Amino acid sequence: MQEVLLQSSTNQWVRESVTLEFDSRQRLLERWISFLYISILISPVLPVAVLIALGVAAPFVIKDKWSIRGWPEGTFFAFVILSAISWAFNPFLVFGWLPAGVIPITLFGLYYLLTIWVKRGLTWSWRQVERLYLLFWLSGLYVAFVTIFQRIDWIPTEKNTLFYLLGFYPMQQAESVRSIGTASNSNLAAAMLICLALISIYASSVLSKRSYKVAAFSTFFLFCAAIWCTGSRGAWVGLILGLLVQVWMTGNRKRTVLLFLGLVAAGLIIYTNKTLIPREETLLATAGIRFFVWQNSYEIFTQNWLFGVLPLHFGHLFEEMTGRYLYHAHNIILGIATEFGVLGLILFGSLTVVTTHRARVWRKAAPSKEEKRLAGMLISVVFALLGHGMYDYPIIAPQIGLIFMLAIIMIHAQYERCCREKSSG
Repeated sequence: MQEVLLQSSTNQWVRESVTLEFDSRQRLLERWISFLYISILISPVLPVAVLIALGVAAPFVIKDKWSIRGWPEGTFFAFVILSAISWAFNPFLVFGWLPAGVIPITLFGLYYLLTIWVKRGLTWSWRQVERLYLLFWLSGLYVAFVTIFQRIDWIPTEKNTLFYLLGFYPMQQAESVRSIGTASNSNLAAAMLICLALISIYASSVLSKRSYKVAAFSTFFLFCAAIWCTGSRGAWVGLILGLLVQVWMTGNRKRTVLLFLGLVAAGLIIYTNKTLIPREETLLATAGIRFFVWQNSYEIFTQNWLFGVLPLHFGHLFEEMTGRYLYHAHNIILGIATEFGVLGLILFGSLTVVTTHRARVWRKAAPSKEEKRLAGMLISVVFALLGHGMYDYPIIAPQIGLIFMLAIIMIHAQYERCCREKSSG
């Protein structure tokens, strides 16, 4: 009898120890993911450091079985292989010593590890994802105020280590009328702000108290004011597309059509009126520059159509062709095509299609209105950045790339959770 009691006590002690260890690991994983989201809002450099730290820690923290199959981890792993092959065909050295393939291989490898961190390490319900994005949204008010304060000259412009750490020193456009927020240029700041604006709409629909709903909806206009301060025209296109997708995901088709007509009318007025956007170039001038960039980018693609030339090599080839250096093609489709070839374009297109399909399936399977709206908000962020990407290439920057990829990862993680619960039920 004593042996049975001793064995039972030992088993209970083991179970409690395992539970405590699991809970402790969960808290660690959650804190790091939360810190990653907040770091995106602070500076262009900090999220890279946090992402690297997560990647280094992943093998030690996540003991579950890893996989290179599935969505989106399989896509990220495929991009790692494609980047290595592309560099083998175009062995360009950046700065004369750094292989051009190292950066995309490392980046997509870190995205893969981030997916493992979220899907294998975390066991989040949609409520926990919602809390994370509401925290991200509230913290994003810092970005809005910094962007607006830059516009009215309330932010110091002198070089200072503290200002770099706070993320609001205008690193590249100190003399421009366009605010850059906590990003490295105005277009990236605008891309971040349109995502925060979309979360405002989501928050206004799911918060319980009426006063909270009104406050959340008011922040939408605050973020729109900050977008105006960036002078970005492409951001309005992205915001319109994101709003349409978010309303479309509610299932109300009539409301979607009416919103589309209203937003297109407002967008055309804003987009074509020089005086409504704080920038020096006219629409025709910027359009002419874009067509020049796109034409030469397409030429680079036709010469390297299968595997592409990789991101850092693109600028070198563009300079050889035109005498001007540009970091990217200023179009997300052309950017991926030139950098990763047709194979990369197929991978990226497949990821977008599958993610959209899974977001819709998740929305239909979700039992509550709040969870359905969460699916709509996440996919609206993806499409907003794609829409902005028709005139720019914001996801190439780590800050915006992380917002984009995290939304995709969360959609797939919640889709799999929802489907497992449905199949087990």
